[in-house]
Amino acid sequence: MVVELQPILGVQEGTLLRFSSDVGEWVSKGIHIPLPFRQLAPNGAVSYYGRLWWVDLSWCLLTCDPFEDAPVLRVVPLPPGKVLESREGWGFLDKYRCVRVSGGKLRFVDMYRNRNSRGAAQISVWTLADPDSTEWTLEYEATFAEICNDASYKATGLPRKIPVLGLIHPTNPDVVYFFLDKHLLGIDMGARKVVECEIYELVAPPSKHVCTRFLHAWQLPRALSCSGC
Repeated sequence: MVVELQPILGVQEGTLLRFSSDVGEWVSKGIHIPLPFRQLAPNGAVSYYGRLWWVDLSWCLLTCDPFEDAPVLRVVPLPPGKVLESREGWGFLDKYRCVRVSGGKLRFVDMYRNRNSRGAAQISVWTLADPDSTEWTLEYEATFAEICNDASYKATGLPRKIPVLGLIHPTNPDVVYFFLDKHLLGIDMGARKVVECEIYELVAPPSKHVCTRFLHAWQLPRALSCSGC
C-alpha cells in the first residue's frame, strides 16, 4: 500500500490518499487532523508497529493504521523542550534531527541548538518505548567535545567541528552516523567512540546539501550479502 497525507491549511481536516495493489486504484478519504492550526513540515514518514508515522521535526508525529476502513490520526509530540516555533528551522532542520526505527523501536535523534548546562554542543537520542504512549525516554546524551577528545576520533584525522546528522543504525541504537567533509562517521554514543569511518560516494545532491532525508539504511537479505554470491 502507498499512502499520502494531505493536510488542508487553516482547518483541522485533511485527505488520506491510499493506493492498494488489491484494488489497483487510488482511494481518497477525508480525515480529521487533531492539531491546532499550524502548517505541518513534511519531513518524511516512517513505517512502524503496523502504522505510518508522519514526521514534523519541529513539532510532532502523526500516526494511524492506513489499513483500517476509517483511519484515525493520533498525535505524538516531540520530547519535552524539543518543540519549536512554527516554521523554525524549515529548510535545514533535517541536517540536525531525524526520526527512525532502530532496534525495533522508534528513535528521535536531536542536535539542533542542543547544548548542555555548560553551553557545549551535544547530541541526544530519545526512544518512544511504547508506540501507544506519548512518553519519550532519553537514552544517550553526549557532547561533541567528548567525542572529539577520544583517541578513536583523533585517529581519523578529521577536524574538530560539528558534523551533519546522517541516521541512526537500524538495528543498533547505540550507533549514530554523521556526515563530516567527505566522510561518513559512525559514533557509539554510549562509549563516545568512532566505530566506523568511510569516505562516502554521492551522485546527487551536492555534498553541501546532504542530510537525513537522503540517507536510508536497510539490511540486505543473507543471500545478497553473501560474499560468494
